Amino acid sequence: MKLASGYKAFWDAAHENYPDQMKPDGLLDQGWREFIPDWLGMFDTISNVLNADDSGRFAKPSDRTWMSSIFPWIADKRSTKIGALAKTYKGLILIKTPFDLALYPRLIWELQPRTIIELGSYQGGSGLWFADNMSVLCDNPGEVHSFDLYTKCVHENATKHPLLTFHQIDLSDAANFDQNLLMKLPHPWLVIDDAHVKIFSIFSHLNKFMKSGDYYVIEDNPVQVNKEIIDGFQMIEDSGFLIDTYYTDAFGINVTCAPNAWLRKS
Repeated sequence: MKLASGYKAFWDAAHENYPDQMKPDGLLDQGWREFIPDWLGMFDTISNVLNADDSGRFAKPSDRTWMSSIFPWIADKRSTKIGALAKTYKGLILIKTPFDLALYPRLIWELQPRTIIELGSYQGGSGLWFADNMSVLCDNPGEVHSFDLYTKCVHENATKHPLLTFHQIDLSDAANFDQNLLMKLPHPWLVIDDAHVKIFSIFSHLNKFMKSGDYYVIEDNPVQVNKEIIDGFQMIEDSGFLIDTYYTDAFGINVTCAPNAWLRKS
């Protein structure tokens, strides 16, 4: 598994070159067992990762709870000035939780997307962040395409990135997408819906152009867990998408702004 490749490389190199230090309490074990009896050192941690049973990684939406271990959305209610100023990237507004800022680079590195489609541009900070991540993490960097009706709010600093293109579009009607553009965008795709406009009709439309292995992330809306969400996710399941629990549950059950909505096309 690609996500475990770094663990495997360290395990092999450490055992080949420093076998005595990979024993419990060895320097490479990073153990604290003498202070914390139940502490898992690096030997145990790496072994658990390499021998993990990943058979339950992908789950049907209908088999999942909507419970979340914590609620990352309450971060906006903090009164600290630092908290308010922290949601920026290169000076531009970037409204994502710290959990998701950690998850997206991991997915970009694993998936190696040739196209990232962002729905909802805002100031362009997130599009710029995605483009920078793609340029660093992808062996063959592709393109980021960000769609929004209010493109005049996009900062000029975001428009200068060579991998990033902004498109003006009214997302209230999926027919407004340029089908010729969608047909020629290379795969794999990573689609992020952060626009909150007709999310399921947009999903149905873009799904026509998606291929097996592509990802679709729906931010924020799923937290509502109303009838529209439940019915919409049944449609998503019927369309052949599964929840990637490696991302929804990386920090606890559904600790993400996209609960049950890191979706991979089968």
